[in-house]
Amino acid sequence: MSSTNRKSSGDCLLAIDTATELCSVALMSADRPIIERHVLDPQGHSRLLLGMIEEVLEEGGLARSEITAVSYDSGPGSFTGIRIGAGVAQGLALGLDVSLLGISSLMILSQNVCDQLGSEKPVLAAIDARMNQVYWGLLRQDSASDSGWRWLETPKVSDPEELANFVEGCVGIGSGWDSYATTFQQTKTASWVPSRFPDASSQMCIAKRLIASGIEETWQEALPTYVRDKVTH
Repeated sequence: MSSTNRKSSGDCLLAIDTATELCSVALMSADRPIIERHVLDPQGHSRLLLGMIEEVLEEGGLARSEITAVSYDSGPGSFTGIRIGAGVAQGLALGLDVSLLGISSLMILSQNVCDQLGSEKPVLAAIDARMNQVYWGLLRQDSASDSGWRWLETPKVSDPEELANFVEGCVGIGSGWDSYATTFQQTKTASWVPSRFPDASSQMCIAKRLIASGIEETWQEALPTYVRDKVTH
């Protein structure tokens, strides 16, 4: 992400998350409560997303033209899901001439842990990547960072056994833990939160920090992070 001289007010931020099984949308306008929609439907993102966006805008009494920034889950995660979210987010940002922020699914999961548990431990976020592998990264909260997070291990795809070297002293989250918690904890145990997916509300917390710091991207710059090159789903 790059810092620009044009700082968005962030008065109306739309967040989109379709990178995993959960399809979610969140809308924040000024100091009003976040409005959100979420549906667990791995095959329904393309069918559900536009309708969910219209629903949150209608509930907020806002038109599309009032959106001042858009964020989306840039992955890693489902190739198809990432492309759906990226395409809609880029189309909105281009059409409305507003900034677009791509935010890592693993950072969003970490924010979810922070929001739910208030834990200051490093977060080992892992997403089931199929093919007996996981997408994962290790993060720690960092108030000096624009996003509020610092990477200790940047996003990568690995065999589950490799994560056994990183679990000690961490809190875990993500579908990778749901599938491979026993494998991750071969020699060390860690607390972990089951059945959680990246969501638009947690994403919005990060996007708000970035916008407040003057971090912006154009629709051409906010690119997906696939990590793995082979498309399987």
